[in-house]
Amino acid sequence: MSPALRFERVCKHYRLYAHPRDRLLELLARRPRHRLHVALEQIDFSVARGETFGLVGENGAGKSTLLKLAAGTIGPTSGRIERHGSVAALLELGAGFHPEESGHDNVRFMAALNGIPREAFEDYHRRVIEFSELDETTLARPVKTYSSGMFMRLAFSAATALEPEILIIDEALSVGDMHFQKKSLDRILALRDAGATVLFCSHNLYQVRSLCRRAAWIHRGRIAEIGDTEPVVTAYEAHERRKSAPTAVPAASPTNPSSAPPAAAGEVKFRALQLETADGFDPAFVESFQDLTVELTVEALSERPFHVGLALVRNDRDNVFGTSTHFRDPSTPLSGRGEHRLRLRFPQLPLLSGEYLWSVYVLDDTGLQVLDMAECIHPFKILNRGCRDFGLVRLPYEWELVA
Repeated sequence: MSPALRFERVCKHYRLYAHPRDRLLELLARRPRHRLHVALEQIDFSVARGETFGLVGENGAGKSTLLKLAAGTIGPTSGRIERHGSVAALLELGAGFHPEESGHDNVRFMAALNGIPREAFEDYHRRVIEFSELDETTLARPVKTYSSGMFMRLAFSAATALEPEILIIDEALSVGDMHFQKKSLDRILALRDAGATVLFCSHNLYQVRSLCRRAAWIHRGRIAEIGDTEPVVTAYEAHERRKSAPTAVPAASPTNPSSAPPAAAGEVKFRALQLETADGFDPAFVESFQDLTVELTVEALSERPFHVGLALVRNDRDNVFGTSTHFRDPSTPLSGRGEHRLRLRFPQLPLLSGEYLWSVYVLDDTGLQVLDMAECIHPFKILNRGCRDFGLVRLPYEWELVA
């Protein structure tokens, strides 16, 4: 069965002119007087019939342009877009409404634009008005006098009353009061359950996680990641944290400690770090609540006693957890020339989705002086597939109804 929506190598470029007259001068002189803005480049993906597909990304990444292309309100510069089924779109607030006309008249325009026959109009009009909950006084006024919440009520009601086969939503649920946001969500879920395809764009990542089975992260006009919602949203969240971090975390190979220089020339060297789960060594990702073992390899070049510290670090450099052999009871230091291997086990690791790294410290026998270190190495990803809780870590809890 063909998908409801398909993008094949779609690009969208805009010509930007410094002055309006440059368009005419370019045409007459046949010499370019514009600069090119690439909004989207080589977009390839498809959305299955009945699927709710999410879009995430920063402002200016190209999400709204992609949604306009999907809705057919603009055309691509190159590539092909296929749509199979009737489409309703909620893009810019009140797009398609005439500001000087009343609410009633704009509902009539919407019906005419979507080919609703005359005999079906009264039923369509009634359903729009009932869902919007706007009174007659408001509906008789020009829509330019509406608040953003009123505008959204009427626009959402008119679009979804069409019962489209493909529904395209751009941040529509962020406008309006809590009552109407809940009502709108229920309408989207009802359309989805009835088999409609939903393309849903939002900065509310909780809604994306809850509504969408798959998602795409749009970054600088390209698809940075696409697939199951949880890993895509996790990658986007990690990117946003890196942007806001005071200093960027350096790139590091999985086991190479040379990504950070030693703090002091020492007689004990950190050599390697390896992760182990039930899925094997250094898996592509670790699932929340899996048992995780971290194995550290250290080489002593003398008989000097030492301790080893390990810190779990988020990709914005925030320490999540840290410990050291110095904290053991008794805190006997390690000693002896040659290679030493230590294992630290985390039963049912309670971390939720995110990107993390490790920092390793080799310390003297007091646990105070750093002999060698490797910071922010061995990046790995945790995916929370087992529950819908969100945040950094899952705390033990119990709900109790007390009244």
